[in-house]
Amino acid sequence: MKSTTGIGRLLIVLLAVVFVAGMLQTAFAQGQGMRMSPKQRADTLGKQLGLDTTTVAKVAAIYEKYQKVMADKRNELQGDMDAMRAAMTEIRDTQNKEIIALLTKAQAAKYDEIMKQQQQRMMNRPPRNN
Repeated sequence: MKSTTGIGRLLIVLLAVVFVAGMLQTAFAQGQGMRMSPKQRADTLGKQLGLDTTTVAKVAAIYEKYQKVMADKRNELQGDMDAMRAAMTEIRDTQNKEIIALLTKAQAAKYDEIMKQQQQRMMNRPPRNN
């Protein structure tokens, strides 16, 4: 009887470890979603909108271009959060306009919906502790 109890405890511990590992992996994967490369972002958008490979490559180039612009602006405006927020909004708007110019009307409508959903998720997330 005693060995069964030991095995039962071991099984419970193993299940707990597997559960915690799964939770950590999920949390890590969600955190990494915000750090996709321009190519990964373009590939994801391409799948969502049914883009051809040429358009996906153009979108990746746009993402890469504006990633650099945003990094330069962040360095320039370090510490001035209001100016940075305004600049990033303007840069994202310009980026979105360039992407929309590549899309069909149906794709553009779907892209707009994706952007609205993304904005809603951003509004609903808890504030960061900086």
